[in-house]
Amino acid sequence: MAGVYEYISEFGEITFAEKPFCEADNLALCQIIYLPLEQVIGPELDAEPVPFNDAANAYFQAQGCKHRRLGVVLTKQASINLMRMAQTRRFSEMKIVGCQSAFRQFPALQFGAATFLLPDGTVVIVFRGTDDSVTGWHEDLDLYLHHGMQSYPLAVQYVKDVAAQFDGDLIICGHSKGGNVALYAALNVEKPIRDRIRAYYNNDGPGFDNYDLYHTEAYGELLDRYYHLVPYASFMGVFLAHDYDYTVVDNRHHLGPFQHDITFWKIKDGELVTRDDMNLLGKLNDVLLSNLIFRLKEEDFPVLNEVADRFIEASKVDSLMTAVKTLPLVGGRVLASWIKTPKDTRDHFRRALHGVTSTTIKTIKDFHKDTVPKVAAEAKMFVKRAIYD
Repeated sequence: MAGVYEYISEFGEITFAEKPFCEADNLALCQIIYLPLEQVIGPELDAEPVPFNDAANAYFQAQGCKHRRLGVVLTKQASINLMRMAQTRRFSEMKIVGCQSAFRQFPALQFGAATFLLPDGTVVIVFRGTDDSVTGWHEDLDLYLHHGMQSYPLAVQYVKDVAAQFDGDLIICGHSKGGNVALYAALNVEKPIRDRIRAYYNNDGPGFDNYDLYHTEAYGELLDRYYHLVPYASFMGVFLAHDYDYTVVDNRHHLGPFQHDITFWKIKDGELVTRDDMNLLGKLNDVLLSNLIFRLKEEDFPVLNEVADRFIEASKVDSLMTAVKTLPLVGGRVLASWIKTPKDTRDHFRRALHGVTSTTIKTIKDFHKDTVPKVAAEAKMFVKRAIYD
């Protein structure tokens, strides 16, 4: 079954006039936005847009003409897809402008966005998800502990600036944290800008710390143009307070956390392969994460945040890749930091996390007690797919 790379190869000679921008194009752009294209394309939106193939070649040359991993969970597939796209008629018609990024350790900020211009004047804004930096993952944690992220105002302003610079319809895309940021930005710009949004794609992005945004007038206005895509055993897409207006996508990987990688999302005849609903694992993830996350109290948040800050600062690493390579050293530093943490903070931290195991066991036991036959059937299907897919 085909994926993003195969879609690029199969439909690369079909122009956007012949096949309008679709969900698969959204996935392709969301994957390559993880590449630091800001190294070769400036942040100015009023600069001369750069042809896509020129930008791709400039980036690849800057990397020594080698496809490089972007981190522990971000493979070199993004680089491979970028160069394949540059060889096609479809994507070489695009132009790129306004590759912006922002990075700060405290308070955590890891932001990236770029604008792609289609031949018919359509403007595609793509937000970057979490990269390999420890700061990026720290900002993800802030989404819950601080009721939002530092990226939010930057995302809203970026959409406003793009809308002011370019006419035409807007399409807004993002994967993972980028999907969350894309949704937040779309819901927090002025109505005249929202009216120009033709589509916005949230690809397995986490939810928010509460459900308020889903009850706004803006959400209702954009719902018929909202493409919320999640894999069938989604883990990240059912994290925190999320909506259920999603389309379930089939996947070449069978484990929930690995399905988050859009490399494995199935595409057939140029369209995403979908399912009627999540499987039991995806539904269990949804219930379990809700039970674990929303059992915490407001007074727990400052303590959890303090411990997280201590651990991150003590680790003295800037990326997951570095952390993995120096794991014993990092573990020792984190342990030393924990020992130095005030006793009352440690006690509160333990109380906040108390019951995680019991909550997990109880949730699994209570999760649709009448689904044992379904679990057995899906287990057999899982084995069959793992062997023959």
